[in-house]
Amino acid sequence: MKLGGHIEIEGRIGSVPELVNEMCGHKLVRFVIAVTDKYIKNNKYSQHTRWYTVNALGDTAETILKSDMRICDTICISGQWLIDGNSEVTDNGNYSCEILAEDVASGSKALAKEFNVA
Repeated sequence: MKLGGHIEIEGRIGSVPELVNEMCGHKLVRFVIAVTDKYIKNNKYSQHTRWYTVNALGDTAETILKSDMRICDTICISGQWLIDGNSEVTDNGNYSCEILAEDVASGSKALAKEFNVA
């Protein structure tokens, strides 16, 4: 697995954030987000949903665990790609892609909470 470029993405939470592993005091939280692209093609409205697995470590993981994030809440994530395989993210080859979260902001309806962690 290698680190890719920087990403800033907004989507909706698709699974409840859960503590996956805790070793030597380091926590790993993992959850899934859904990002829907909406566009018009051949005078027809279309949409495509992409799913991403988000990993958070350390302070970011602690903040997510303490928050009240629920399924379908909107979330903004700033971080880096984690790429497994020989293909780049834009290729059509087989690859798995995850995001390593560095900064997370969550908002529900009109209220937005911001969590800035290193």
